[in-house]
Amino acid sequence: MLPSLRCKDYYQAQFAGYTRNLAPGAALDECLHDFLDQRPSGKYTQRHRASGLAGVDFWWQPANVDGAALASLALARVLHFDDVISTELLDHLAVHHPDQLRWAIRYSKLFTRRDSPLWIHLKENCTSEQWQTFFGVCERLLLQLEPFEAAINSAERQLQSLTLLELLSYLSVLAYARLGDAGDDPAGIDWLAYERIILRKLKSCGESDFRLSTDVLGRSLRQHLSPMLFPQPGEGAECAVNLEAVGAMIDAMRELIDYERSIDWFCFDSECDYQLQPGQSVIFNKTDEGTLCWQRTERKSQLLWCYWMCRAVDVFAASELAGQIIGSAENHEANQLAYIKAIRSQLYLQVVFGLGESIRLNNGAEVTLHHAMLASELTNAFFEQAYLQPYRRYLADSGDPIAALGRLAFEGLLQGENRFPITWSELPEKVARIRAWTVSDEHPMGDPEAAKAILQFWTSDLQALSEQIKQAPNQPTPRLYERPFYKIGRFSFQFPWVAGRQNSLTAAVNNLRRVDPRRPELRSETERVEHELAASLRQRGFRVVVGYQPPRMDEGDVGEIDVLACLEGVLLLLEVKSGFIRSNGHEVWLHRTNTLRKAARQLKRKSPAVLPALLADSDLRDALGLAISDPSPALHTWVVDTSIELDGEVVDGALVVSREVLEVALRDEQHYLRAFDQDAEEEEAIATLYPDGFSAQAFIRVIERSEVWRGLL
Repeated sequence: MLPSLRCKDYYQAQFAGYTRNLAPGAALDECLHDFLDQRPSGKYTQRHRASGLAGVDFWWQPANVDGAALASLALARVLHFDDVISTELLDHLAVHHPDQLRWAIRYSKLFTRRDSPLWIHLKENCTSEQWQTFFGVCERLLLQLEPFEAAINSAERQLQSLTLLELLSYLSVLAYARLGDAGDDPAGIDWLAYERIILRKLKSCGESDFRLSTDVLGRSLRQHLSPMLFPQPGEGAECAVNLEAVGAMIDAMRELIDYERSIDWFCFDSECDYQLQPGQSVIFNKTDEGTLCWQRTERKSQLLWCYWMCRAVDVFAASELAGQIIGSAENHEANQLAYIKAIRSQLYLQVVFGLGESIRLNNGAEVTLHHAMLASELTNAFFEQAYLQPYRRYLADSGDPIAALGRLAFEGLLQGENRFPITWSELPEKVARIRAWTVSDEHPMGDPEAAKAILQFWTSDLQALSEQIKQAPNQPTPRLYERPFYKIGRFSFQFPWVAGRQNSLTAAVNNLRRVDPRRPELRSETERVEHELAASLRQRGFRVVVGYQPPRMDEGDVGEIDVLACLEGVLLLLEVKSGFIRSNGHEVWLHRTNTLRKAARQLKRKSPAVLPALLADSDLRDALGLAISDPSPALHTWVVDTSIELDGEVVDGALVVSREVLEVALRDEQHYLRAFDQDAEEEEAIATLYPDGFSAQAFIRVIERSEVWRGLL
C-alpha cells in the first residue's frame, strides 16, 4: 500500500476512535493534532501525511469541520503542496467553510505562489463577493512588493562586478551613516536589510570571492574604500556611483521587508482584517490588542534584562574583581560593565536554558561559557570606545558621515591602528587578541586553544554559508549579530557598527538554539532546565519529582511528566519547553501553533494520569511527601516556556508561564524588575510578592494572576 494511503487509513481510524467519546468537531481536532504532531510516525514525509489527510472523508461532513478549531491550521499544511488536495474538495470547502479555507490560505501563504494550480483554480471558480474581495486584497499585497523587488534587482545588476568584500565595504560605510537612526537596534529593519543583501550576494558568489590574499585585499580596499575615506581631486567617481547604488538597494530592501511584514501580519495575526475600499488600507487591525500585547512583551523583556543585571551586580560585588582595576584605568569602567554583562549572560543561560560551564562545538572543541560571553562583551566594549564614540564626536563636528569616517580612519593610521569601517586580521592575530581574555589560574597568560574555540563559536564562515544557501536554502542562517566575526578565506573580518552594538545574550541563545537546533547537547540542556527549576521549587519547600513516567492507561502511554511538585495540598504538573529568542510575529505564531499547542495537548493527556498514579504508586507519594490518607491535592497544570512572548496567555486551555517569571516569583525578586535609576522608595514599595509569607497558594495566585508584573506594565 502506498505511504499516503496508509496515512489516510491511520487518520480515518483515529477519527473513528475519537468519535466514540467526543463530539464531531472535537474528534476532528484530536485527529488534526495527530497530523500536526507528525503522526503516524515512521518513514512518512510531510507530503505523505498531507495527502493522506486530504483524502479522508471527514472533510465532506460540515458538522465535523464547523466544530474543529484546528481545521485551518491543518489545511494550511496541506496547501503547502500543489498536488495533494483535490479541486473537488477545495470547491466544497470554498462553499461550505469559506472562512476556514481563507485562513488556511493566509497561514500557508498560498496566494504568494501566483502560479500554483490551486490558487489559479480558486480564482477562476470562486465568484462570490467575499471571495473576490479576498482575491483583490491578496493581489494588492503582492503588487506592493514589485517596485522594490525591481529596484533591488536593478541595483544588483549594476553592482554585479563587485566582489563580496567590496560590497561589504560599501555596506559598512552606509551602515555607519545610519547609526543615529534605527540602525542602533540590532533587531531593527536596517540590520535585516543588510543581512538580506549579504545573503543574496552569497548566493551568487563564486570561489574567487573567497580567495583573499594580502595583495588582493589591499588592491580592493585601495580601489573601493580609500577613495571614499581619503578623497583626492579627480578620483572617487566610481566609488560614488557604487555607493549610491548600494544605498538605493538598502532603501528598497528596507521597504520590501516592511511590506513583507505587512503580509506576515495579514497571514498570522488573528486581529488583522481586510477590505477593498477606495482610499483605505487593504488590511487593518480590528482591535489594538495585538499591538498592545507586543508592547507588553517588549516591556517585559526590558525589565527582565534589568532583573538579570541586578543579579549579576550582586555576584560581581561579592567577587574578588569588585575592588580591582580591570585593564587600563581609562577603560576600567567599560571593562567592569563587560564583566558584569558576562556574568549576567552566564546566569541567564544556565538557569533558563540549561547550559553547563562549557559549550561543545561541532568540531569537538569546548569553550568555557564565561569566557565566550566575556570575549563578546569585551569586544563590544572595545568597538564602542575605539570606533563608535570617536565617530559620533567627529560626526557632530562635521555633520558629514563619510568625512567623520575618514577622520576616524586617519587618526587610526597615526596610531598604527585599523579604524576603517570594516576591520580585518589573519586568524592567528585575532586569536592572539582574544587570548588575553582567557586568563585563569590554570592559564595565567591565557589559553590559545580556548581563544581559538571562542573565535570559532562567534564566527560565520561566509564560504560555508554561501554553499549552504545554494544547497539548502531553507536552513536557518545566522543573523548579523549572532556570529559577528566573518571568515573570508584566511581573514577574519568585523564590522565595528555590528561588534559595538551587538546583543551578546540573544546572539548566544540563538547561535545555539536557532542556527544550530540539532546539537547533540540539546537534550541534556533541556534536562538541566527541568532540574534547575526543580531546585528552585525545592528551595521553597516543594517536594519535586523530575521525569516521572506514569503507568500506561487505557489510552496508551501518556509520556513522561517533566516536573511534578507538591506543597501544602497543591500539586503542580509542569511541561517544560525550551527554544530560542524570537524577533517577529511569524516566529511567535509558529511557536504558539507548534510547540505550545503540542505542550497543551500533552498536559491534557497527562493530567488524568496523575491522580491515579498517586493512588497506585507509593514511591511517587513518598517522593512528593503525600500520605495515602491525605486528600487528593489540587492539580495545577502549566506550560513552562523559556520564551517570554506568550507568558501569561492561555494556549489551547493551558496557561503558559515564562521560566524567568517563575524564577522571579520563587526568589521573590520583583524589586529587581526595575530600571537602574528607579527610586529606592519605589523599590521598597514592591519589596515582596508575599506580604503574608510564602505559601503554595500564594505562589499559585502570583503566577496565575500574573502578579509579578503588577504595577510594572
